[in-house]
Amino acid sequence: MSDIKTTEKVSQTFAADLAALRGDITKLTASISELVPEQGSATTSTVYPFLSVLAAFSAGLLIGVMSHVRK
Repeated sequence: MSDIKTTEKVSQTFAADLAALRGDITKLTASISELVPEQGSATTSTVYPFLSVLAAFSAGLLIGVMSHVRK
């Protein structure tokens, strides 16, 4: 009889822990859903200028190599 009560108690504890975990995952998902668009727009405004500078550097390097006088 004692084993049945222990099993029921463990089951109830496990169910409560699982419910708490589900709640935490729901909160985390909501936080990430809010954070991703904010970080995406911040990253976009940072990455595009860097890519522009990188493209200009690459073009300048390529033109410099092609126009270099070879002997």
